[in-house]
Amino acid sequence: MEKKLLLILLLFLPFALASSPAELRLLRGNIVNKRENEKKRANVTLPDYHLYHTMASLLQQVKNIVDRHPSIMQMEIVRSEVDGYSTEMSVVTVSPGGWSVSEMKEESAASEKLRLLLDFGGHARELVTSEVALRLLQMLGGEHDLSKVAGAAVVARLLPHSIIKIVPMENTNGRRRVEAGHLCERKNGRGVDTNRNWDVDWGKKEKDYDPHEEYPGTSAFSEPETRILLQLAKSFNPHVWVNVHSGMEALFMPYDHKAMLPLDQGAAAMQKLLQTLNGQHCSGKCVVGSGGTSVGYLSHGTGTDYMYDSLKVPIALTFEIFGDFSAPNEDCFRMFNPITPAQLESVISKWAPIFFSLLCHLPETLMSMPMRTVKAPWRVNSSSSYTIQDPRLLKQIISLKSHTNHPRSPHVWYGMDALAEGKSLPAVDLQTSTQLYFIFTLMLFLLSCFRCSRFYKRLFKVLQFRSNT
Repeated sequence: MEKKLLLILLLFLPFALASSPAELRLLRGNIVNKRENEKKRANVTLPDYHLYHTMASLLQQVKNIVDRHPSIMQMEIVRSEVDGYSTEMSVVTVSPGGWSVSEMKEESAASEKLRLLLDFGGHARELVTSEVALRLLQMLGGEHDLSKVAGAAVVARLLPHSIIKIVPMENTNGRRRVEAGHLCERKNGRGVDTNRNWDVDWGKKEKDYDPHEEYPGTSAFSEPETRILLQLAKSFNPHVWVNVHSGMEALFMPYDHKAMLPLDQGAAAMQKLLQTLNGQHCSGKCVVGSGGTSVGYLSHGTGTDYMYDSLKVPIALTFEIFGDFSAPNEDCFRMFNPITPAQLESVISKWAPIFFSLLCHLPETLMSMPMRTVKAPWRVNSSSSYTIQDPRLLKQIISLKSHTNHPRSPHVWYGMDALAEGKSLPAVDLQTSTQLYFIFTLMLFLLSCFRCSRFYKRLFKVLQFRSNT
């Protein structure tokens, strides 16, 4: 009898131990957490790599475009390493007017050219930005329709006077983590937000600071990504810097680290430019202003603020090109990227042409910059190429009278006639058009006179008589 009781106690002992309050709470917690995680996974959108390019595929596409257009495009792979952490970055230089001798020797860009530095893919989870960069390169190579470009005739005149550097994917190490399944990753390969690693108000943390989102690194320029971009900006001396992100639709100018606009008329010129672009490409619906006054939080150590305040780049901008506010917090891919083919094409076809519109309005914006912008930031030192050597050049390339017939060359982008679709925008010859108009009018007059003449009436009677007989 005692043995039977002992056996029954041994059988029920595990259940008795598991029935303790602490164990029951832990068991319930594990079940609840498992259910919540399953629910979150059900709400997560996975990238469709039939719709989006993988990192390797996109960079290969970029290389292919450059290889097809060696007369106007060059690409270099820039590598950097800091404390055992390394990265590499593809930089495409587009010179639609062909390569000058100095450019072929990889010296600084000719000072008389308009220079744009465009940075895409800085935050790893924002895949759509690199897709826009790819489309932009296709358009610059004449491989994609430019019919949606506003002011196409002006753009055709300005492109030969411009040089554009494009970084299609800044954060390659972070992108690898996204493609490995870390869909909410925005930082680089060692957990640093490169758009918080610049030396303007670096390291300052707001009350809502989240190290998982915006860890700025151990010091300003501690990361190889920002060091590459810094050296690129210093050597290139751009008139325009644009840092492209997603998360909302906005056209931002400095400042990100304080809730205010710069206190000069240069800021007014930038704001006017953004308002124009907003009307042309956002139907007036994009947020326009400074990031610090519009986003709802301050960002310290951003590239745009450094370009404007420290490197004195005249026009420093941040474009935010997409955001899905209905997406749950855990669905990072959907929050920052369109998920259907139609939606993706809509975003790309809307934002890739904006850089041509920006170029179209660039000369007048630069010409309206005040003394503070023209004489200080454009002359950083005696060897700076910010100063446009011939002040008549900008007036010439913006003037409607400057559109002359250039000799055609297969090696130079001379306007829309270089498009693969065969579209062309020939110059409007007012004199020829006027002559044709007068000739046409004279012919109508002569026909009218002939109709009223006696000879016409006799001819008409003869023809009528023959028809009756």
